[in-house]
Amino acid sequence: MSKTVELKCIVVYRDSSLFLAVCFNAQTRAEEINCYGGARVARWAEDSLPCPIIKELAYMYNKNTILLVDDEEMIKQQLKDVITDDYEVLDASDGKEALEILAANIDKVAVIVLDLIMPVMDGFQFMDEFRRHQEYDNIPVIVATSNEDWHSEQKCLEAGVWDFVMKPYNPVLLQFRIKNAIDKSRMIMAERDAITGLYTKFKFYRAVRSLLSEETQETFAFARFDIDRFKMINNFYGMKEGDKVLQSVASELRKIATVFDRFVYGRLENDVFAVCMPFKEENIELLVNALQINLRKVNKDYNIKVSCGVYVISDDTLDVSEMYDRAFLAAKSCKGKFVQSIAYYNESMIEDMRQEQFIINEVNRAIDEEQFEVYLQPKINLVTDRSYGAEALVRWNHPEKGMISPGEFIPVYERNGIIGRLDQYMWRHVCKLLRKWLDEGKNPNPISVNVSRVNIYNPQLVQIFKKLITEYQIPAELLNLELTESAFMEDQDLIMKTMSSLHQLGFKIMMDDFGSGYSSLNVLKDMEVDYLKVDMKFLQDQEFNGKGEKVLTSVIRMAKWLHLPSIVEGVETLEQVDFLKCIGCEYAQGFYYAKPMPIADYEKFVAREEAMGAKTSADENMAIVNELWNTRSSVSRLFDMLETPIAVYEFRNAKLELLRTNTRYENDIVFDKGVSEQEYNRRVQTERELLSEAFTKIVRGDFCGPMEYELTEDIWYRVTVKVIGKRADTMIMMVTFYEISEYK
Repeated sequence: MSKTVELKCIVVYRDSSLFLAVCFNAQTRAEEINCYGGARVARWAEDSLPCPIIKELAYMYNKNTILLVDDEEMIKQQLKDVITDDYEVLDASDGKEALEILAANIDKVAVIVLDLIMPVMDGFQFMDEFRRHQEYDNIPVIVATSNEDWHSEQKCLEAGVWDFVMKPYNPVLLQFRIKNAIDKSRMIMAERDAITGLYTKFKFYRAVRSLLSEETQETFAFARFDIDRFKMINNFYGMKEGDKVLQSVASELRKIATVFDRFVYGRLENDVFAVCMPFKEENIELLVNALQINLRKVNKDYNIKVSCGVYVISDDTLDVSEMYDRAFLAAKSCKGKFVQSIAYYNESMIEDMRQEQFIINEVNRAIDEEQFEVYLQPKINLVTDRSYGAEALVRWNHPEKGMISPGEFIPVYERNGIIGRLDQYMWRHVCKLLRKWLDEGKNPNPISVNVSRVNIYNPQLVQIFKKLITEYQIPAELLNLELTESAFMEDQDLIMKTMSSLHQLGFKIMMDDFGSGYSSLNVLKDMEVDYLKVDMKFLQDQEFNGKGEKVLTSVIRMAKWLHLPSIVEGVETLEQVDFLKCIGCEYAQGFYYAKPMPIADYEKFVAREEAMGAKTSADENMAIVNELWNTRSSVSRLFDMLETPIAVYEFRNAKLELLRTNTRYENDIVFDKGVSEQEYNRRVQTERELLSEAFTKIVRGDFCGPMEYELTEDIWYRVTVKVIGKRADTMIMMVTFYEISEYK
């Protein structure tokens, strides 16, 4: 059960620029509520206080504890009589006992009243040990002395003593000195970070302002730096190891500070530090290098990198917070770049920040005024060369700035979590459009909408889609959902559960950007997607003889083995279209067929298609090839049911590749039960030699009649070859095997 602290007042702690008010009572645990001015107000149980400073302040306001260290019982009792009404008192008879009590009550002790002359461990020895503990730095020590020996006082001050009080105690003076020490300690704690002892943000900003107000001709730099992946250190190694890293940075900064006459530094928050120093580019590099070297010494396994942003102060009248913002913008530009640790602010960065802020500020107005417009890009069935639905893409038609590119606002909304609202805006408008078409008596093809990662993890996602199709009375199969491959990589159990629920409602799901992540095959194995979308980026610069072609071909064929229709986007040339048809891709999307267009233009596009009638491919056989690739098609099923062994080959640059076979071919020609590996290899090699010669003749334009093929000693086949598809450098051949053994 949690221990609580009774307290009538509110402790207000200034953490850099943020005021944090903490209430203590017996009824509430860690509960955050709103506070005037945006500050956080939290009610905490004592054992879950958020940081040592707040815990210390809590005890100060609750009833401060005094540790009295003296070997004379009468003196201790006299002191207790004086201060018991206002303070809790712990007592020790020597320095050794005092250290033990202090270690057990570090969060309680507000002031130590220390005698110098004691057995076992005297006051000076106590101070020597006391100074070795950084966590005791802010605990005031008041020395009680019965003589005015200035040598002893000097020695005490050198040891870190805060104040002196004479024996016998003057009650009024003693109370004043204790209160003064506590107030001073509280002020220091508000200005010093509890973990590193460096300036807090508030104190650091004041110190920078003071430094820049000095009369000097020097140019100063404001450098802000943090530790990349610091959160991972806390997660994997624990908070103590994380604190150790922070303390190491603080220690190195203290060393560096001794080199400069003017050097202000502090820890602003978490793993963020800042310095203000005379500017020389080489000095900035030395600073960052020194920090990196020191951090590697902490633990060689951490692989720590510092990202440093520098603002060279050209206007020292700027608010220090603005200097920080500029250094922060610079630091962002080298995040994730292993070879770059330092970046300097330039004016374009602030313009980028202003533009980003404009985009964020305008989103509510844009949604309310429906400035975002639905554009549609058709998806083309490569068998019929006609459109089969489209993808809904957002465009922003701003009343003052005109059309704003999605490349400008989509990344901003993704970074700031706003993309979820934009998604839902688009879903609703597409549903409204589908309802309009249905009301007009049209038979629309499906429209796909994008589902961002933010919405994938929305626990209400399934209910949102269910509500939309119910409200607009549209079949779920008309609204296809596109999820990027990377979204499948995180909480796969949650994704699978969500997809299952969406499938039950009748939605079709596409995996978009397949191949852009690192775990595509594993994801495909487990996720029940209905379509695979692949980007044409595999074929950069239309190179059809390189690795890209092989990768794309493999992806399309793998999709067929998994019974997944494939859609390739980014198609821009006829050569790309011919290639996709040859490898059996079902759908294409790209500028070759149509750019994203307003709704009215899309309706005209569809109307023109309908007016042209049922357009087919120029090569009738190519339609058959594509249907063969579609493992769900009736042609493909009929192909497998044929009693004659058939194989489909690709022939390019004198090389054969087996693309598709029917069941009878697999059973009779190559994969006959009980065939040995040696016999299997012999059959494959013999068949390839025979067909290679025949294919070469056909490519040359020579006649190639039926050929006889001895499969085994007793089994013979007549083999015929027919060209069923071709483009510039590739032919698709259908090879048919007729058994003629009884005639031999």
